[in-house]
Amino acid sequence: MGKVLEIYKIFEKHFGEEEAKTLTEAVEELVKEQSLNLKMNLKEELKEELATKQDLEMLEYRLRTEIEQVRGELKAEIQRVKNDLLKWLIVLFIGQATFIVGLVFTLIKALRG
Repeated sequence: MGKVLEIYKIFEKHFGEEEAKTLTEAVEELVKEQSLNLKMNLKEELKEELATKQDLEMLEYRLRTEIEQVRGELKAEIQRVKNDLLKWLIVLFIGQATFIVGLVFTLIKALRG
């Protein structure tokens, strides 16, 4: 209230008591109006910058969808790797069995003759 009184005294000195009162009230009203406008503008800027509950729900939905997609891709990749591993194990097993059979026949031949 101190600054308002100072303004009033300056206005009173230059314009008189009645006009000083009117001018001081006008300045106070202008300051209130500017303050309100500033608050409204700040509120609008914050609304644009801050995430709303709907924004967060949308982001959560997109993340869950992406996680499920990655999970499906990962399961498919694991299955592919399992199949490849099984193929190699079969090939190695057949190769090892063939080697053992060949070794047995070679030993039998060597012992007979």
